[in-house]
Amino acid sequence: MKKVTPNPPPSPSDDNLQLPPDVIFSIRPGLSTEAALSNASEMLESATVCAYDCAEHVDGASRKHVLAVVQMIEIAKLLVDDALNRECPVA
Repeated sequence: MKKVTPNPPPSPSDDNLQLPPDVIFSIRPGLSTEAALSNASEMLESATVCAYDCAEHVDGASRKHVLAVVQMIEIAKLLVDDALNRECPVA
């Protein structure tokens, strides 16, 4: 079967993707501050939801530990959201 459309030419950023084999995750070079903070905020929101879900399934000291983690996540999210608002204010 013949391919109808040709492959696009390689972009200059494709050359920068050569990472050492032991690197599992990396941040895309040139990622904007807004994109980084926005993604961090969304991940912290997801972590909060997961931690609250865990807290519903444990009792006593374990529940208090999970709720303490929730509080730390929420504080981190407040810091990230404040930095995002200062870096990229909404009109």
